[in-house]
Amino acid sequence: MRDLLLVIFFFVVVYFTFKRPFIGVCAWIWIALTAPTLWAFGFSTHLRLNLSIVLITFIAYVVAEKNKSAHLSKIGWLVLLFCFWTFLSSLTHITYETAKIWGYFVDFIKVVMLFFFAILLLKKRYQIDTFIWCIVLSVSSYAGMEGLKFLLSGGGHEVVGRAGVIQDRNDFAVAINMSLPLIAYLYFTAKHKLIRLGLLGLAALNVIAVIGTYSRGGFIGLAILAVAFWWRSKYKIPLALLAFLMVPILYQKAPEDWRERQTTVATAATEDSSFIGRLWAWKISSMIALDHPLTGGGFRAVTNPIVWSNYAPYTADFGPIQTPAIPPELRPKAAHNIYFQVLGDHGFVGLIIFLAMLGSTYFSNLRTNKLCRNQPEHLWLYHLSSALNLSIIGYGITGANVSLAYFDLLYAVLAIVVAMQLLRPATAVAKTRSQF
Repeated sequence: MRDLLLVIFFFVVVYFTFKRPFIGVCAWIWIALTAPTLWAFGFSTHLRLNLSIVLITFIAYVVAEKNKSAHLSKIGWLVLLFCFWTFLSSLTHITYETAKIWGYFVDFIKVVMLFFFAILLLKKRYQIDTFIWCIVLSVSSYAGMEGLKFLLSGGGHEVVGRAGVIQDRNDFAVAINMSLPLIAYLYFTAKHKLIRLGLLGLAALNVIAVIGTYSRGGFIGLAILAVAFWWRSKYKIPLALLAFLMVPILYQKAPEDWRERQTTVATAATEDSSFIGRLWAWKISSMIALDHPLTGGGFRAVTNPIVWSNYAPYTADFGPIQTPAIPPELRPKAAHNIYFQVLGDHGFVGLIIFLAMLGSTYFSNLRTNKLCRNQPEHLWLYHLSSALNLSIIGYGITGANVSLAYFDLLYAVLAIVVAMQLLRPATAVAKTRSQF
């Protein structure tokens, strides 16, 4: 039955994409984040839905899109430059696995294509809102189901992701933290009371889902998001009192395993084998960048067995944190940090471009926020720019714990920011401020 529904869904998307091409890019992000073929059992598991929707969106854009115009902005040029730099690092890689490197590069090209098709096709508010709904209905709806299971099991159910790139619980926590502000945006701009109530419940279940992942980085990111939401709220004192009363109670009611895992944050560097493994990966990524400062070692250089074994003997005393020697039999570990991941993969230049992308996105949202905060007709842009900056903050903080530098959702957020730039007013108007 699931296979049949998936095929029907595909043909419905094809039909509407040729009528309104932006639907193709909305389906694209939903498929990328949901991985619907993993939910089926029969013939549809072999369907290449992502590739198919890419080709259909491209054809629909060429054939059916009437207003073919592009606005790259500084963010778009930085994404293009970062893509070019990953090409250079792939040419000069040190992993001795050329086929794999170019396979990783092609995967990243698909993500960049999502970004560019999104900025080509998302030109009106309803199109941007539809795109955001597709993100929420992929990441957040599944997180809501997992959060409900965690509640019903009394904390016994461990929340993990299902889609291809966010199967790991830490990766899934990043995706949820990035999506929570988007739920808030939809809540503040929705007019129907039932939709607002449903979004409020979904947000609560997403918070529970982050807790249920047992991810320390995810919980830290969630806590910082909570502080950011509180700071922008009109009800600071009541919310602070509520948190003061409820947080200790909720902490005591949490599963013992979860409390024990969160309390290991302070001793992680000396006692947690998982964290020590990450320190080894960060050190090796840094050493790769020091030896190849311009282009790094190529995609996933730190996970290459030969590269790992070449640098492993020198990690113990490298850097400000001393670590035990790496056992010879230990398999290579992923970077587990978006910044060290880019540093090791693409060198210091690649990291600078990557940080410039994030920084330009943040400051673009600040400008949109300033221009729209006092303009009722553009209030939705005020809410959205606030939400997207919280999403970037959630990614930047929680991403210090995962290898998600090439995450589809990040580039979808960047595309929304670029699309917003064409819709914001040129100047601000002095009126009463509306709180996010």
